[in-house]
Amino acid sequence: MAGTQEFVEADNAEAIITRIEHKSRKIESLLKQSRPVEALKTALEGAPPKTRDERCKSATWIVVHRAIMAIKDVDGMFSSLDPEYYDILMK
Repeated sequence: MAGTQEFVEADNAEAIITRIEHKSRKIESLLKQSRPVEALKTALEGAPPKTRDERCKSATWIVVHRAIMAIKDVDGMFSSLDPEYYDILMK
């Protein structure tokens, strides 16, 4: 039974999508303020790494991708990320 709790259930997917939509608005605000690294960190915070729901994966990727595309110095961004954010980004 322990293995069944590792992945997000479909019932929770709607809640995750709602959180991602809220997060997307915050990211857009940060990007308008020319704070792309903070936008990326916001996108990565609370990312559900253990979900089988493709909608959640896709929605998460869209917000992360949007933040990354706004960053001009990608090498500098990687060096400024905390290891926890880097790990989430690589997953």
